[in-house]
Amino acid sequence: MFVTDHNGPVTPPDLLSLAAQSCVDAAALLRSVEVDVSAKGDFDQVSNADVEVEAFLRSALVSGAPGSAVVGEELGSATAAVTWFVDPIDGTRNFVRGLPLSCISVAAAVDGVLVAGCVLDPFRDELFTAAHGVPFSVRSTGLVITPAESPRPLVLTDIPLPGSPYSGEMELLAELMEIADVRRVYSTALSLAWVAAGRADAVANIGVFPWDTAAGAVLVREAGGRFVEIAANAFAAGRGEIVDWLASGVKGIVS
Repeated sequence: MFVTDHNGPVTPPDLLSLAAQSCVDAAALLRSVEVDVSAKGDFDQVSNADVEVEAFLRSALVSGAPGSAVVGEELGSATAAVTWFVDPIDGTRNFVRGLPLSCISVAAAVDGVLVAGCVLDPFRDELFTAAHGVPFSVRSTGLVITPAESPRPLVLTDIPLPGSPYSGEMELLAELMEIADVRRVYSTALSLAWVAAGRADAVANIGVFPWDTAAGAVLVREAGGRFVEIAANAFAAGRGEIVDWLASGVKGIVS
């Protein structure tokens, strides 16, 4: 049992173990769900799979860590000494079209400090994990390529997003494409996991929420990179000078 009292044996490795097993079990559930889709606002979508997977994760995490609370995308938010950040399907728009660019994302915070993160790609069966005291690792059953260096940095970004209230995003993207190779993923958590794994050099996004970024932030930091929170809904992360360039550009848009 995981004890959430500060005098009990709650450690980042404990929380990571619970998060990772919960993600694996949630992926098994996800593969069995018959997906039904509905609109979520003007530009987004939600599926019954999002709701069912989040409900499963909430039960598993709180049962494993009694007294903990969950900040989730679909079913509301509450905080406690141990708080979980849950995105049941990050990249729902990809998921409902059958594009294999989405993931399950779970992070743990203790007294407001992120200490453990887990991202699971159910399509490639890849599990990205890290915690304070637990090095970043990737468990994969598929083909794994050791990332090679490229002449220009590889940057992942979903800027500009449909319906964004900010101006200047297209200009920033055009400038970025002059100095970097750019890919659009539409899954912030998966993008952060790939940056942590060295598959891309940096990622920057606007219009994000804590459940989008929490697990990936832990992965990037524990892998030796930087996660720069520019505003409550904007960040840049990765390695090298390109992170500073992205942070400056995004700050100019959201400030």
